[in-house]
Amino acid sequence: MAERQQDSWLKNLRYIAMTTLLFYMAGRLSFPLTWSQNYAGAVWPPAGIELGAVLLWGYAMLPGIYLAELLLHYEAFFVADTALKQVVFFLAPLSSVLRVWLATVLVRRYAGFPNTLISIRAILLFFLCACPVATFLPALLSVIALRANGIILESNFLFTFLTWWVGDCSGIAIFTPLFFIVFNKSHRIWRQRLFSLGLPLMVIFSIVAMGYLYAQNKEFGRLQNLVSNQTGAVKDALLDEYSIHVSVLGRIKDVVALNPFNETYFRFSAQTALTQHPDLVGIEWLSAQKINQGYRFNRQIFETRQFGRPVNFYSIPKLLSTLNIAQGSIALLGKQHYLIAVPNYEMGLNTCQCMTGVVVGVFDIKAFLYDAMHRGNYRQIVVKLMDDVSNPQVESVFGMNDDEDMADRFGLAKWETIKLGNKDWYLQVMPKPIFLSENYSWSPWQLLIGGMFLTGVMSIGLLALTGHTEFVADQVDKRTQELKRSNIKLAAREQQFRKLVQTQSAIVWRADPVTFRFVFVSAEAASILGYPVKQWLDEPDFWQKHLHEDDKENVLNLCARGSISTHNQNFDQEYRMIAEDGHIVWLRDISTLVVESGVITELYGFMIDITRQKHSEEQLRLAANTFESQQGIMITDKEAKILRVNKAFTQITGFSAVQVIGDNPRILKSGRHDQAFFEDYWRQLLTNDKFEGEIWNRRKNGEVYPEWQTVTAVRNNQGEVSHYVSVFSDITEKKDAENKIHNMAFYDPLTNLPNRRLLLDRFDHEIAIAKRYKQFGSVLYLDLDHFKILNDSQGHLVGDELLIQVAARLSEVLREEDTPARLGGDEFVVLLHANSESLSAAADHAMTVAEKIREQINAPFVLGQYQHQIGTSIGIALFPGDQESPDGVLQQADTAMYRSKSSGRNAINFFQPSMQEAADLRLSLEQDLRGAIDKGRFILCYHPQMDIKGEIVGAEALIRWEDSLKGRLSPADFIPVAEESNLILTIGKWVLMEACNQIKMWQDDGLAVLPYVSINVSSRQFRQQDFVDQVKYALESTGIAPSRLGIELTESVMIVDTNDTVDKMKALKALGVSIAVDDFGTGYSSLVYLKQLPLDVLKIDRGFVRDILSDSSDAVIVETIISMAKHLNIKVIAEGVETLEQLVFLKEKGCTIFQGYYFDEPLTAANFAETYLKQEL
Repeated sequence: MAERQQDSWLKNLRYIAMTTLLFYMAGRLSFPLTWSQNYAGAVWPPAGIELGAVLLWGYAMLPGIYLAELLLHYEAFFVADTALKQVVFFLAPLSSVLRVWLATVLVRRYAGFPNTLISIRAILLFFLCACPVATFLPALLSVIALRANGIILESNFLFTFLTWWVGDCSGIAIFTPLFFIVFNKSHRIWRQRLFSLGLPLMVIFSIVAMGYLYAQNKEFGRLQNLVSNQTGAVKDALLDEYSIHVSVLGRIKDVVALNPFNETYFRFSAQTALTQHPDLVGIEWLSAQKINQGYRFNRQIFETRQFGRPVNFYSIPKLLSTLNIAQGSIALLGKQHYLIAVPNYEMGLNTCQCMTGVVVGVFDIKAFLYDAMHRGNYRQIVVKLMDDVSNPQVESVFGMNDDEDMADRFGLAKWETIKLGNKDWYLQVMPKPIFLSENYSWSPWQLLIGGMFLTGVMSIGLLALTGHTEFVADQVDKRTQELKRSNIKLAAREQQFRKLVQTQSAIVWRADPVTFRFVFVSAEAASILGYPVKQWLDEPDFWQKHLHEDDKENVLNLCARGSISTHNQNFDQEYRMIAEDGHIVWLRDISTLVVESGVITELYGFMIDITRQKHSEEQLRLAANTFESQQGIMITDKEAKILRVNKAFTQITGFSAVQVIGDNPRILKSGRHDQAFFEDYWRQLLTNDKFEGEIWNRRKNGEVYPEWQTVTAVRNNQGEVSHYVSVFSDITEKKDAENKIHNMAFYDPLTNLPNRRLLLDRFDHEIAIAKRYKQFGSVLYLDLDHFKILNDSQGHLVGDELLIQVAARLSEVLREEDTPARLGGDEFVVLLHANSESLSAAADHAMTVAEKIREQINAPFVLGQYQHQIGTSIGIALFPGDQESPDGVLQQADTAMYRSKSSGRNAINFFQPSMQEAADLRLSLEQDLRGAIDKGRFILCYHPQMDIKGEIVGAEALIRWEDSLKGRLSPADFIPVAEESNLILTIGKWVLMEACNQIKMWQDDGLAVLPYVSINVSSRQFRQQDFVDQVKYALESTGIAPSRLGIELTESVMIVDTNDTVDKMKALKALGVSIAVDDFGTGYSSLVYLKQLPLDVLKIDRGFVRDILSDSSDAVIVETIISMAKHLNIKVIAEGVETLEQLVFLKEKGCTIFQGYYFDEPLTAANFAETYLKQEL
């Protein structure tokens, strides 16, 4: 009993919560359909919802209704500034409780509720009691509460009451039926009324509501335009009034400006202004005294109105000192006045204007507004002028009471910023209730009231219509039930007979013996073939149509033979038919043909589904074929004793069936799998009834091979394992292919060392281990010194052999846990296992290994018939460190390796952060260099070469890089990077063409002929196979004489591939181009080459020339070069001549051509032509 009461209490609580929520949500959604001045609406859906809830769930819903109504009142018009209003606020929601209580009592007593509202009389009584009668008094009380709290005006009382009353009636008429449709489960009619009543009501209601909201929005837009026009007019009036004030004070300032100042004139002018302008309270003249960056103001003379609100004139000087005085400056003076300041300026001693004083007018704010607005018709609006929106300083000049302040519930108030003088004010224009009375078009509201009234009437009409339909349906249903009861007895015997037929698992049929059209078919036909029994009977050729094409001819022939029989016959045949879903059904058809007096009179029989039997036969045949497939099959009992194997088993394992039947599969065990593997094997088999995976087994001849094996446990009807079936295939070839692909993917094909991919994989693993166990490792980056020279001179086969031997020596030096790898070319990496306790220990170990590697590689290599010795540059980086990724650590090691190369090769260097900075700088420079090439930021400057007489005999073209950020850069800043990045080829080709084009331009401009211009050619550019062709093309395309072009080469060119060097020099000489050796004396060339090579000029390096006066060795070298060149008939040019003493020394030693800053700096083409080529015209 207690549990039942608790369930009832919980159920009521849920209904109360649901009622409260629905009432509140319906009310909130209805606010846009209410009149904003009084919140009365042409429809109030909560009224219908509360009535439906109380009628269905009882008076326990009343507290929820009160709470929801109280919340809606709070949101709509909460006013509680007095105790009386607070009491009224809490009592007002009781009108909703009264309304639903009255309606419930009335409809239960007079309308006989609960009922299904089917008869017209019940429907009319229900809505008469619930709508106009029950809602009259509550609506009146609600409007009285609104008036008591000052929510509505007395003049709007009747309109508000009528609107409220109509809204309650419409809400009940529309939403009580909708509530019943959703929640009333007592009769099926309410569910049926969903489409005939519910949906039409919601559609019409939505159309009326949206039409009203659209029309209301348009109407409010029109009203807002009217308010905006009024606001603009008020703003213009205030600006005009302010301009008059400034003009008046300006005239008084002119009186003050008279020299000498006349106090009588000032007082007369001030009194005149006070008389003519009622809003002007007082006028004051204050002298100004300059102090630091501001002014101090002293009161001189003032005039004030005798009557009016008092003004604190003593605060004006202090207020002015805080303002930035300008013409017409404005400021508040208390809460009722404001002042306008007009300064007076005179010319000072230093010709600057100085402020001598200020004329200040004090105005009454309210009078100012009145004077500005009395000329217009503004009776429909309230105007406020405020100094600060957040803290209003100025109240309305019109008597705006609290009731009038409610006019802005439509959101029609307009705010504008108005600038008076140097100050922004805030202007608010708000319409009065009279504005709406005279300007609002009531068409939208009339549309809403009329639409909701018609919707309510339609609701009552649809209820009556659906009630009549239900009444007719009830009568028809009663008659139908009577007919059914009378037919039941008649069908009883036939039903008993049919049960006998339908309980058979076969298709019992009877057919016309001539047409073979079925006249009776049992229900099993639909179960077996899927076609409805009706289709069997209606289609004349149903049986023939659904026979399988392969069986149709034989079956129809048998039927044709039977049709000419003269005596009874029995037929038993098997054939296939196509089921409705398309699958094939095997049938055994046993039929009887009845013949009487030689005439066939009847044909009947039954069909048995034998599809499963046929499938089993097919499975047996398939199993037999599968067992003899190419895959090995082995069947064991539950004790793993071999029962049967196929031929493929013998072909794969070498064991015959006789040799293994009765034995255990352990005879195939290879020994390559440990105990853990077999434990997992049996765990999967026993848990999942299946194992699938790779297993290594042993053939009869002892060969171990891989196989892919699938073992399945077979269970009997009791769920117990009875057999195991193993199906396997030999995957030896597949494994070989996988290993080959793996080696191709992860190993270098030449040296068989790990490639970059495998190295990075192991490197990731090493870094993870190092971090986990807080240990340290290292990576060594190796590059073979001068490998390219060997590869180019001896061929790739010799180079490959050297790389193979280097890889073998690395493997000998390293431990098993270390990883040697080849990244490509002559670059190798050694990853040392991270097992050092500290970075210093890892560094010591890395240095030890690096020394061993260098020692091994420095040992001679036997390459064919001769020995070759090579060095290696090694860079070392430690991990883990600031770099988290393998690529980052490798980059550090690479940077350290380049440091080893730059420090003389065959060296070992650890990575330092400064190296990374240098590498980043180099990379940035390389990127800028590429951009400079694309954008054409290079120019050639020309350095003159002078003879002993001081006359120009040639020039050297020197490239310069014009960078927008770095300025002009010399070759020393970017040529090394260009050499390393191969950009030197592009730059060199540009220099060649630019120099030839410039020579051509000077020639076309008619300037003096310069004997030659020499360009510097890098070793890499000179080694290009088509270099001579490049020079030839430059000469031919520009048309200049070959003798006017000189090529400068460094000594390093001569020591690599001497034969190629001699051939190219001879080809250049054949063209007529002169050849010079630049920086002579700094390289490693043999003096023999000077005799073999076709040289024209030797250029003494500036390093020797710089110290010839202070270093006797340099002086001897210079003298020797000059003497040697003279005997070989080769010209000598001394570079870097910067002083007269150097020039005198070189002349004394026999040098005849000089180049250096002593004569001039390298000049642009235009400056060079202006300085040296125009002098000889």
